[in-house]
Amino acid sequence: MICLAPILLLLAAGDQKQPAGFEQISRAAATAREQERTGEAITLYRRAVRVRPSWSEGWWYLGTLLYDRDSYPDARDALRRLVSLDPKSGPGFALLGLSEYQTREYQQALADLNTARSLGTGDDLQMKRVVQYHSVILLTRFEEYESALRVLERLVRTGQIGPDIINAAGLAGLRKPILPDGIPPADKDLVEHAGRAVCAMAERRSADAQRFFDELVAAYPKALNVHYLYASFLLGSDADAALREFENELALDPKHVQALVNIALEYEKRGDIDKALPYARRAVDAAPDFFAARGVLGRLLTDTDEIDKGIHELEIARKQAPDSPQVRFALASAYSKAGRKADAAREREEFRRLKQLGEARTEP
Repeated sequence: MICLAPILLLLAAGDQKQPAGFEQISRAAATAREQERTGEAITLYRRAVRVRPSWSEGWWYLGTLLYDRDSYPDARDALRRLVSLDPKSGPGFALLGLSEYQTREYQQALADLNTARSLGTGDDLQMKRVVQYHSVILLTRFEEYESALRVLERLVRTGQIGPDIINAAGLAGLRKPILPDGIPPADKDLVEHAGRAVCAMAERRSADAQRFFDELVAAYPKALNVHYLYASFLLGSDADAALREFENELALDPKHVQALVNIALEYEKRGDIDKALPYARRAVDAAPDFFAARGVLGRLLTDTDEIDKGIHELEIARKQAPDSPQVRFALASAYSKAGRKADAAREREEFRRLKQLGEARTEP
C-alpha cells in the first residue's frame, strides 16, 4: 500500500513550506480514489481544486465521492462548479440534479435533470434509469403529468420494473402531485393498481393493460382520475368507449379540464363542432389559464366563422404558452381566414422555428 502520510503532512504545512505541486496532488488523489481510500481522496481533491480551480475532472471526482458518502450539500456545491466549467456535461448535470433532490431543492433538481436528459448521460444505463425515475417523480410533483408519462415510457423500456417505478407510474397516471414517500397508507393499493396499468400501457402490452384497467375501475370506481386514465388508454383503440369514460370522470368532477378538453378534441376530430363547442367552453370556464382549453375553443370558434372571437382565444393561448407550435399554427390559420396576411406569415414562421427546435431536442 502506498503511504500518503508524507504528502498529507506536506499539504498541511501550507504556507510554511513550498506546497506540493498540482500534478503531485492530483496523482495522489487519483491513487487514493482508485484504492477506495475515500476520505483521503476527498481531502486531496479538495486541495487540488483549490490549487487549480479550473480542473473540471477534479470537481467531478470530488462531487462523485461526496455523493457516494451521502454528503449531498457538499456534492451539490462541487458539481455546480463542474457544470459552470463544463456546461455540456450531461453526467455532471445528472449527479447535480440527484444531489439537489437529496437536499430537497426540487425545482432546481428538475431543471438540472431535464438538462442532463437533453445532453445525454453517457453509456451508464443505471445512471440513465435513475435520472429518468427522478425526472418522473419530480415532473409529477410539479403537475407536469403528460411529460412525466412520456419520460416514464422511456424508463419502463430500459429494464426491470420494480415497486418504485410502479408507484411513480401510479402517481403520474392518477395526477397526484406528491412524492412516492408521501403516499398516504390508504392510497397505496390504488396507486399500485394504477401504476401496473400505466406501466403495461407504456410497454404497449395491451392485453395486460386492459386487464389491469378492468381491475382498477372495478376496485376504485369513485376515485378521481381513474376513469380519465382509463379513457386515455382507450382513446387510440375505442374512441366511443373513451368518451364514455371521460363522461364518467366528469360525473365525479364536472370541472375536470383535461377530460373536457379531450372530449372537445375528439368531437373536433370527428368534425362535430356543435358537440365540441360546449365542452370547450366548459373547459375555459373551469381553467381559464389552461392554454389547451383556450386553444381548442379558439380553433372551434374560427371554424364556425366567429373568427374574431377565435383569434381572441388563440391570442390568449399564445400568451399562456408562447412556445407551443400548435397554438402558433392555429393562429396562422385564423389570421389567414381574417385576411391578416402579415400576422399569418409571422405565426407560420414562428411555428416552423418552434417545431424545428422541438425536433432538435433529444428529450421532450
